[in-house]
Amino acid sequence: MTPGARAYWLLICLILLTACGGGQAKRESTALGLDQESSPGDLYVNMAAAYFERGQLNAALEHGLRALKEDKRNADAHYVLAIIYRRLGKSSEADAHFADALRLEPRNPEFLNAHGTMLCVERDYEEALALFRQAAANPLYQTPEVALMNASDCSRRAGSLRDAERFLREALSRNASYPPALLAMAQLAYERGEHQSARDYMTRYGRVGRPTPAALLLAYRIEAKLGNRESATTLADALRRRYPDAPEVMEL
Repeated sequence: MTPGARAYWLLICLILLTACGGGQAKRESTALGLDQESSPGDLYVNMAAAYFERGQLNAALEHGLRALKEDKRNADAHYVLAIIYRRLGKSSEADAHFADALRLEPRNPEFLNAHGTMLCVERDYEEALALFRQAAANPLYQTPEVALMNASDCSRRAGSLRDAERFLREALSRNASYPPALLAMAQLAYERGEHQSARDYMTRYGRVGRPTPAALLLAYRIEAKLGNRESATTLADALRRRYPDAPEVMEL
């Protein structure tokens, strides 16, 4: 089918939704609160992502595959399928779809970052870090701090604490209020015995981050090391009250 004929056929499908099986897709997308103006392929990608976020992996996979049926060159379809297959524990399928997504859009920073994360889990640290750097260097990437944070985590996994800190500081140079990097810097300073510096990072984190069990436990430990017994007690009580079943409670 020529590009012109294909475009015409897609237009007809959009006008006569029931004739092309699109009626159900439109009803589903409406229920999910998705944009009705997307192309058929993108519509199924968006539905796959929505189902994935809800934890409905079978429905996510079905709609991701339908997106590819609509448009085999839809890079986002390959990307969402890679994420779905990764969650399902099917590494070979995830690898194949990541490769296809990057082949179609080799400079897409979201794809590079996601693929780097997967490679890091598989202990391919060198290639993962190269992808994180490439993603962060893209001037069109709106959240380079995310890739840099992932690079820090990956460096720590690889046993390079120096590189882990360097990436954290670079992440904060891009976004000084990025909560994961602030919390990680607080943890790093605490582990080094730099308790006042750790407290400073926790103070910054407290302005922008959530009081998760891990954050409350770290804040408690920092205050205890600084001899601030009243603050430490308050934080311990908050952890027990908010998250009574959290494993961190056992570490108080």
